[in-house]
Amino acid sequence: MLILINSLYQAVHRKNPNLLQVSARPWLHELGIQRLKDVPDKVLDDIVAQGIDAIYLLGVWEIGQYGYNFDKTDPALIQRYLKVLPDLNIEQDVTSTVFDVVRYSINEKEIGVEADLIQFRERLHQRGMMLWLDYVSNHAAVDSDLVASNPEYFVQSKTIDPAQQYTNGIYYAKDKYGNLWPEEVQLNHWHPEVLQSRIDDLMLVAKFADGTRADMAMLLINDEFEEIWGAIVKPQGFKRPADEFWTVAIREVKKVYPNFKLQAEVYWGRNDFLISMGFDYAYDKDKMLYDNLRDKNITSLKKYIRDRNEKLAVGSHFIENHDEKRAAEIFGSNKMANAAGLISYTLPGMRFHFQGQWLGRKNQLDANLRRSYDMEHDMDQNTINFYNILLPLLDDEIWHTGQYVFREVTGTSDCDKLMAWTWELEGEMALIIVNYTPNKASGKVKLSVNQNEIHFEEKLFGESYTVSKDELERNGFFTIVEPWEGHIYYFNK
Repeated sequence: MLILINSLYQAVHRKNPNLLQVSARPWLHELGIQRLKDVPDKVLDDIVAQGIDAIYLLGVWEIGQYGYNFDKTDPALIQRYLKVLPDLNIEQDVTSTVFDVVRYSINEKEIGVEADLIQFRERLHQRGMMLWLDYVSNHAAVDSDLVASNPEYFVQSKTIDPAQQYTNGIYYAKDKYGNLWPEEVQLNHWHPEVLQSRIDDLMLVAKFADGTRADMAMLLINDEFEEIWGAIVKPQGFKRPADEFWTVAIREVKKVYPNFKLQAEVYWGRNDFLISMGFDYAYDKDKMLYDNLRDKNITSLKKYIRDRNEKLAVGSHFIENHDEKRAAEIFGSNKMANAAGLISYTLPGMRFHFQGQWLGRKNQLDANLRRSYDMEHDMDQNTINFYNILLPLLDDEIWHTGQYVFREVTGTSDCDKLMAWTWELEGEMALIIVNYTPNKASGKVKLSVNQNEIHFEEKLFGESYTVSKDELERNGFFTIVEPWEGHIYYFNK
């Protein structure tokens, strides 16, 4: 029996929040416990002390036996696991993908009972943190309750292609580039009754959480669904809905839970369209911030940040998550990854962190596994030091309710290698200058100030400077920045 719990709490979401994603079962394993209720208070206290505003607990929902069996026996998956976990123990380490949801009730076998999830959320609220959970919007597990009760809700045909369909004729979920998910089956979003069924599940998520990450949210856009599935469903008499799914679903859930927040996992340039439908945040990845950081083209990166401007505030900025390889591998080194993190987390928007990121881990935590390789030694002390300084700093109110301004860097022959922006709140300012290139660079940032002399305190390296008002306004604040580094200067205007 589901319990209506939101009336017990008053969710307070912070602007530009710091969100930490932890995969539930790997997290419990790492902590040496078996149930969510046994997470020590000190663990939560340490997280909030790092300035985290919300925990995104990935994978709490019930998973079917089909997914467990598939993920432990599929040869291609086993080869994938062995690449990241050479000492793999299939029975102990393979947890199955969290997206094989059979129903939106807590995974009692591996995580806890409903009361444990309610209590965990309350413990977060007591510390000023919110709870986020996942919502798998486009598809369902092969053995989900919905397949058993309403098979007509799924895309299907009588002609069976084993490479594309389950034995009952229902199609496996896929994207428009043919990437197939053979543990999950495809909902027919043009079936008139599927809309309410999906909204009902979203309501269940909202009962237990303050926010949700909507998995592969762009697949429900009518244009995208038609491109992928139109050739099958249109001859069967299904018609394109008059409204977009997300417009209706978000409107309905926010009628009941007005403080509920939604983040879209989105690619293919559909970010702004999903934001227009009511999403609060959308992935800032595909040909956007993450991809520009990965490609290390300073001209394109700077142009993106400058042009995106106020729209950065609805972006979900990350350098790691459960789908991606570790940042140290993607960006080339821990030092480069930390520079990417400095950029991502000092811009407006959601600051999305992943478990193990702050330790500088290089070995990927596969989404189907409960551990990564050599966790005892897979750490980088410089990364630990970096986040021990940066994270509490980002808890300062200036990063949440201050005014953000992109700044031009001028005055030297290599100033084009630098990027800068400021935050301002009630006369206090933070100046960020980053060198996201392999060469040392210098430059000047002009600042308008009120006092005759301005004292700058650099927060990452502990330096300090005093500069005159005339110098700042006439020539600008001068700095030299090492490769793949940056500075954060605090000063009173």
